[in-house]
Amino acid sequence: MAKYSKTLKLKVVQHYLSGYGYPTTSKFFNIDQSLVRQWVAQYNKKGESAFSEKQIHRVLSLELKLAVMESVLIDGLSAREAMIKFDLKSPSQVFNWLRQYREHGIDGLKPKPKGRTKLMPKPIKLSKADQDKTQKELLEELAYLRAENAFLKKLKALTLEQEAKEAAEQQRLQDLYQD
Repeated sequence: MAKYSKTLKLKVVQHYLSGYGYPTTSKFFNIDQSLVRQWVAQYNKKGESAFSEKQIHRVLSLELKLAVMESVLIDGLSAREAMIKFDLKSPSQVFNWLRQYREHGIDGLKPKPKGRTKLMPKPIKLSKADQDKTQKELLEELAYLRAENAFLKKLKALTLEQEAKEAAEQQRLQDLYQD
């Protein structure tokens, strides 16, 4: 998508407002007619400040996004009309929100965390309950965890042994049928 200067946008709007229609203005400047409509509507709403060169990046709230969705889905506004009404950057922003809303519901409109995920997990902090335990309680818990660990090791060994027996039996049966 091409970027257009503030002066060009103002010339296009002034040309339209001087009595030429959308098609004539569009052909004269070799610009899509929908852009002419958009710029005229923005100019009518905010004046020359609608075309300020530097637009500040702003984080849009969930409430604003829901209001936009409501105006499009319930009130029947087009994406371009909603863009102008809520002072958004482009109608594609509205289309993206509509797609996200249809796919994921309200959760699709919630802000996503920015940046990379952390590779290292946070260190495990002992809870206050662990720090307040007596030595006897800690030793009992240690004995329980050791027993649980031994049980799981034995279970794993038995499972591996059983799988090995089944594999050996399967091999023996294959050998019998091959001979």
